[in-house]
Amino acid sequence: MSLRFDRVELKFVITPEQRETILPHLLPHLRADENATETAYYPIVSLYYDNAQRDCYWEKVRSWPSRRKMRVRVYGSLDGALPPTTFMEVKHKHMGRVVKRRARIPLEMALAVGAGEKVDDVFLPENDRRVVEEALLLVNESGFKPSCCMRYDRYAYADRNPESDLRITFDTDIAYRFHDMTPAPDDRRFEKFLLPPGYSVMEVKATQCVPYWLSCLIGKLGCVFQSHSKYCNALEDGDPVLHAQLGGRTQIQYGVVPPLCHLDDDEFKGTGVRTPVAEAS
Repeated sequence: MSLRFDRVELKFVITPEQRETILPHLLPHLRADENATETAYYPIVSLYYDNAQRDCYWEKVRSWPSRRKMRVRVYGSLDGALPPTTFMEVKHKHMGRVVKRRARIPLEMALAVGAGEKVDDVFLPENDRRVVEEALLLVNESGFKPSCCMRYDRYAYADRNPESDLRITFDTDIAYRFHDMTPAPDDRRFEKFLLPPGYSVMEVKATQCVPYWLSCLIGKLGCVFQSHSKYCNALEDGDPVLHAQLGGRTQIQYGVVPPLCHLDDDEFKGTGVRTPVAEAS
């Protein structure tokens, strides 16, 4: 069945010290995501698609209000605790909101679709067939081809409040490659990393609002909201196609991380009051 999300995603690049400080305050309000292990962990391997002009990259850099990104995402762990699972995904960002359309299909089928091949999708639910058709359209009409393979370790949490759709994830050891475009579950054949050791990309995801206590905590820690695309940063770091377009210059800039704020246990209390979040750019 195709899964769809319409949400705002707020991203923060945080230091190991910030993560160690924020987690004890978060965990009383959160539980491990249902798709993760009891420790909230699961690895992610993604194969991204783009055309020869790197339109996905330039649309992001130029802040186009409506843009799409296509990838094959593979889950599963080497120890078998998480079974192998593959999704064909089209991520559509429109006016600051994110809609993710995805179909759960076999990895071989996903790679065939990514190669522009017509596949036998008669056994798929209608919504999944639509995702496959959209992906084929991007491949055959926009010239999408495999452009970058990425892997990272994710710790995913959900709000304990059953009425809330809040999710918070921490992505670490974000790695990429451009030479092998065949993803596999828990693939560890990576040598290039985006961030310094221990750094994380923290994402706060919600359809409407985030808890007031979380807004206060993020502010006290000095976490700075920033537009962060793993795919675009990987291209800037090492994609020979993009580097040729830029004449050898790269655009990547890692911001200065603000000093860590001290939080006393008595100073911070979760109130449970909820407030709307600003739209992500």
